[in-house]
Amino acid sequence: MKSTIRNRAAALGIATIAGFAGIGLVSGPALAADAGAADSTAPAAASDVDTQSIYYPIEAGKYADELVIAWGQDNTEQVKAFASDEVAEKLADHGDENGSHWRNSGAEGTAGTTYITYRNTETGEKMTLGVSNQAIGDQDEWGAAPHAVHKVKFEG
Repeated sequence: MKSTIRNRAAALGIATIAGFAGIGLVSGPALAADAGAADSTAPAAASDVDTQSIYYPIEAGKYADELVIAWGQDNTEQVKAFASDEVAEKLADHGDENGSHWRNSGAEGTAGTTYITYRNTETGEKMTLGVSNQAIGDQDEWGAAPHAVHKVKFEG
């Protein structure tokens, strides 16, 4: 009887640790976190994410941050959910070798698009993502619309 209780307690302990590890993977490091952002709504990091199972942030900066985090974690399905096909392809072609080193360095808006700029702390490279203000404004129970990041530009 004692060994059964110990086995169940051990299994519960392992499940708890695995659950905490899963939480760490889902939220990921604050890769692209805005310096002023205190919290982040991190969508699930499952590899078979359906675009309707993701909550899309309704702020352009957070939306772009979620894309950068997914790209840095090599989460292709989530990248495809946040970005247009063209942007997802350009990110894949660029590669994510230093993907965990992108930091949000500012934003500006013009002509219906908010441009979020990131700097790679390892390479010094600059990346700018264009987020559609219309897609961010088209909200439902899942937040903003999918595929709102419609432009990407690398420099340096």
